[in-house]
Amino acid sequence: MGDSRPELLGLLAHSQKTGTLWLEAGPATAALYLDDGRCCAAQSGDLTGKVNDAAALLARIVELCFSAARQEDGAFRFGSEEPPWVCPETVNLDAAVDELARLLDEWRDIQAVIPSLDARVRLAEDLGVEELTVDRDRWALLVAIDGRRSVRELVRKTSRPTLEICHAIVALVEAGAITVVPTASTQSARGNGTAAKAEPKSLLKPEDPYGPGVESPQGGPGADTSGELTGAGKGDYLRVFTALKDH
Repeated sequence: MGDSRPELLGLLAHSQKTGTLWLEAGPATAALYLDDGRCCAAQSGDLTGKVNDAAALLARIVELCFSAARQEDGAFRFGSEEPPWVCPETVNLDAAVDELARLLDEWRDIQAVIPSLDARVRLAEDLGVEELTVDRDRWALLVAIDGRRSVRELVRKTSRPTLEICHAIVALVEAGAITVVPTASTQSARGNGTAAKAEPKSLLKPEDPYGPGVESPQGGPGADTSGELTGAGKGDYLRVFTALKDH
């Protein structure tokens, strides 16, 4: 799914569609409710509360889409379900595209150091720099590193955004304070000369502010599944949403 997500949002905005876009990634499902191409509500199994302004709604849209975009496989469908609530201020999906693209660029850079959120983190025996500044947030992270916890578990333990923790880990790796131990599956994929999957399908977790864990909500009786597409690539998304625009 990956880089097709910004394209998908842009096409929806320009098509001025009304309905519900369901994003599915493994067991996770999120819903974006649209009114004439503008988003009026967005939620997942763990993020169901109403938001009351455009800034909060935009943040949620980006959060849900970034969570799904990090998955290796996924699907979407466009239906006609009514939103459970409506934000007083709607959001133009174009506003989410740039932020989502920026986050995906950051994620690609992070993966050079952290190939998977299942990778374990441990303290280095010797510090690689003469001194290391430790503020309150960095101290909480260092205390949580016990050699057994994965990056995903550190996010849960510290209750901080996934990207924030990943950036902090990368900085500590560069300082020689910690090391990241890849999972066996990641090492196996590299040994076979194939690209390791960046994220397992079980990536989305409730504690991840940029990757909430969700129970897959089911579509209503009037759901339209004609737009369903599994393992969609960029070209597939373009073709499907071109067809949606003509309906």
